[in-house]
Amino acid sequence: MSQITTILRGAQKAYETPVLFQSAGAWVKSALAEAGFREGVIETAGDNVLLIGAPCPELTAAEYQRLVQNHMAVGADFTVFAAHMPPRDAADSITRIAPDTVPVVCARTEALAALPDGDLIAAVNQAVSAGKSVEVVLSEPVVPVVDGVSAFEAQKRLCARINMRHIAAGVQIFAPDSVYIAPDAVIGAGTVILPGTIIRAGCVIGSDCKIGPNSLLEHAKVGDRTSVNSSQVYESTIGADATVGPFAYVRPGCNVGNKTRIGDFVELKKAEIGNGTKVSHLTYIGDATVGERVNFGCGTVVVNYDGYHKFHTYIGDDCFIGCNTNLVSPVKLGDRVFTAAGTTVTKDVPDGALAVARARQTTLEGWNDKRRARMEAEKADKK
Repeated sequence: MSQITTILRGAQKAYETPVLFQSAGAWVKSALAEAGFREGVIETAGDNVLLIGAPCPELTAAEYQRLVQNHMAVGADFTVFAAHMPPRDAADSITRIAPDTVPVVCARTEALAALPDGDLIAAVNQAVSAGKSVEVVLSEPVVPVVDGVSAFEAQKRLCARINMRHIAAGVQIFAPDSVYIAPDAVIGAGTVILPGTIIRAGCVIGSDCKIGPNSLLEHAKVGDRTSVNSSQVYESTIGADATVGPFAYVRPGCNVGNKTRIGDFVELKKAEIGNGTKVSHLTYIGDATVGERVNFGCGTVVVNYDGYHKFHTYIGDDCFIGCNTNLVSPVKLGDRVFTAAGTTVTKDVPDGALAVARARQTTLEGWNDKRRARMEAEKADKK
């Protein structure tokens, strides 16, 4: 329901006229409450009121404002949105509006008493038959949301409108039917959005980026010329000229610098990653501050949790973290530190040092040949 509530909030800010929802279905009441509306409540007194029979997410704040302004300028008892101008009588008065008129009405407060209970548009027609005046503001056809089917139809239409707006602004979307972009998302020109991508609320994406395929971003900021391939980014910032994925998971609270690489099966959480750092594959970095130009080998783990508390790790600039290194927090590595593959670091390491923490290798020559011969002999005896 995020698209519906986002646009409802925008509409609420567009007018000073109080708003009254007539009778929404029970399933949409939570969306109305999330958007800041209370069904059946007029919060401020005034000469006019805006009645909404059902959420109409395709209507923008500007369109609501246009309806209110026209209503106040003309001075009719009721003003409605309609796709077509209804017929008028000899006195140039509208006699009846179509039953499928958008269920949004601006009304004089004095005329509200003339509205019977029931469907909003039918009620306006009854009031008009009883002598009240009505005027029409032309609009494109919209889908009022009254059930799951109409919500689906409205979402499809909204998605198409949003995607076409971005395409017109220079964003390349190769399969608009498979791309979902929140109404408030900002995307720079030249960016490519590939199929299966979902860009949720609060996202700001720079120019000349490549997002997707099959990526999900939420409250994410992405710098220019950055790619996010088959990955998820939540409440985090990714710098310019960076690559994320495939199959990376950037959890909330991360700040990833410029010219970085967050590779396949990498997970970040509350991590500061400096410019030029590469985390290429199969690595977890959580609750850590990482300097610039650091290289992480495959299988590195920042061991930040002891089952009760989270601890922080600091890694300086120009470090080389060998494959299968465990950094047991809290721990600090200075600049230019090298950790040998398979090392478990539990103590701070000074600048320029090598850290090795693993058992010495023992080689027993011929041991496996003897074992294989013994196993083969046992197998032969069983036949």
